[in-house]
Amino acid sequence: MQLKKALITGFRVVVVCMLFVVCMAVGVSLSGLTRVRPQAQPARQNAQTSSQTAPAGPVSSPSAPETPPAPANSFLPLLVFCLSVGIVLSYLILRSAWHGWVLAGAMFVGIYGIMTVVTQIESAAFLSGKLGPGMLRAIFLQGAIGAALFAPLAVVVLGKWRTGTAAEESSEPARRGAASAAWRIVLLVIAFVFLYMFFGYFVAWRNPELRAYYGGRDWPSFFAALKGNWEVARWIYPLACLRALLYIAFVYPLIRMLRAAHWESALAAAAFLACWTTGLLLPNSLMPASVARSHFWETLSFSLIFGALLGWLISPPLKSRNPKT
Repeated sequence: MQLKKALITGFRVVVVCMLFVVCMAVGVSLSGLTRVRPQAQPARQNAQTSSQTAPAGPVSSPSAPETPPAPANSFLPLLVFCLSVGIVLSYLILRSAWHGWVLAGAMFVGIYGIMTVVTQIESAAFLSGKLGPGMLRAIFLQGAIGAALFAPLAVVVLGKWRTGTAAEESSEPARRGAASAAWRIVLLVIAFVFLYMFFGYFVAWRNPELRAYYGGRDWPSFFAALKGNWEVARWIYPLACLRALLYIAFVYPLIRMLRAAHWESALAAAAFLACWTTGLLLPNSLMPASVARSHFWETLSFSLIFGALLGWLISPPLKSRNPKT
């Protein structure tokens, strides 16, 4: 029986991976993303305002395949991306204590928020000169359509549409006080900004091709980069703070629905953020392969560390099911 259950679950996960590809493709078609093109002559970013690179650009995101690459070059990266995303999302759904539309809604918020919103906000700031007319709007629409189709279908396929058992429904998490929640949010924002700058400088910005792509200078040290950004492009810091708050808001429903121990919440959040970085392995026509690969290692490192910290700190303490001491 256990083997049969494992085989059925494995088959369902494979179906979820395939559903993800289909739903995102439908989103691309309905959003008109295939009809928009990048700027013919991408404007190089001003050296003063791009001294620190951004993580994922719009075409490095799976939500923006504006020109289909050759199948021979894209099959393996696409397979890795779809399996990574499908397996992680399936794990979250199967481990969730929520069901039905509530679960589908939480998945939509997490998927659309991390896959599209937080990425494209940064794209608008760093890569606006490389985007064609209407491309950013089409990317937001494509991500919304794809996530809206995928979330409820994945919940149905994985058998989580019906209400759970009484034991599952009774495991309500304990509430945190306002002071406890506030210091955790502040700590996460500080950690986000530091890790964002840290991996941007020590991983992505070490690539001379990436610096040339953004038109930025090679700072002599990490602290010189921090100071230089503050002097010539200090808007980077409030932008990073805003994105940190959005990360917290989009991931929180996923962590709350797990009702798991802190360590499992940390692993789940790290895996959820990290799985989207594999989209940087997909070929695209706007970002050179070397630049995309540097961003992959940058965002993967950032996502694993910040995701683990995020999951640990926002995971609510579970009420004891056995009140005996």
